[in-house]
Amino acid sequence: MIIISPKSISPLTKTVPKNFAQLITWACIVLIVSACSPFPTNNSSPVYKPVPAPQTKPKITPQKPRPKIIAPAKASAKPAEKAVNSLLKEAWKQYHMANFQRAISIAERAQRLDPRRAENYLLMASSYFALGQNTRAEQLAQRGLSLSLNEKVIRRRLQNLLAKIQRQNQY
Repeated sequence: MIIISPKSISPLTKTVPKNFAQLITWACIVLIVSACSPFPTNNSSPVYKPVPAPQTKPKITPQKPRPKIIAPAKASAKPAEKAVNSLLKEAWKQYHMANFQRAISIAERAQRLDPRRAENYLLMASSYFALGQNTRAEQLAQRGLSLSLNEKVIRRRLQNLLAKIQRQNQY
């Protein structure tokens, strides 16, 4: 342990107060001047950045559901029309090969897809006539005539078929 006695400090006490007073004076001047300076000398001072406001979702007002647009019948019937054309082509092929029963079943399928197509009735009436079922053939030919107002070729063929059926019924 070191013991400091007043006698050992006394040579320092004469010079320290004068130097100490100057040191404190200079330190105060530096502190005052640095506190008044417009530019910070140290970048470690805290910088406060504005905190962005929390983002809230915009209110969504419920909207009335829009009615769905229904496609026109002509646009939606195109695939069915293609199927009917294909079925009729196959049915006529069966008819010309004298496979009348098969021609009738294919034409009936085409009729279910497009019941207002007169060609279906012409094909079925022709097939039933070839099978000797004149009553059924006549009914189908008349139904086809009622639907064939805009189809001249089909209408003429149905009229010729009806004439044949009626001639055969007379005998």
